[in-house]
Amino acid sequence: MIDLKDAEGWVVTGQHNDVLTYVGPDEPQDQSKIAVGLFGRAKRHRDGTELHVVHVEDKRGSADPA
Repeated sequence: MIDLKDAEGWVVTGQHNDVLTYVGPDEPQDQSKIAVGLFGRAKRHRDGTELHVVHVEDKRGSADPA
């Protein structure tokens, strides 16, 4: 868990350095480090398991140039 200096809230890290989860100050009722960390992990898990793609845009050229 990283305390943010220029914003309110925290960033929760994970196993991959490029995956960070923001936890706002109004999200967890308990703001202890362990509670914020567990909240962030649960939030990241929901994002990975309940993901719903709403839009995909493919800007590659078409296979048929005609």
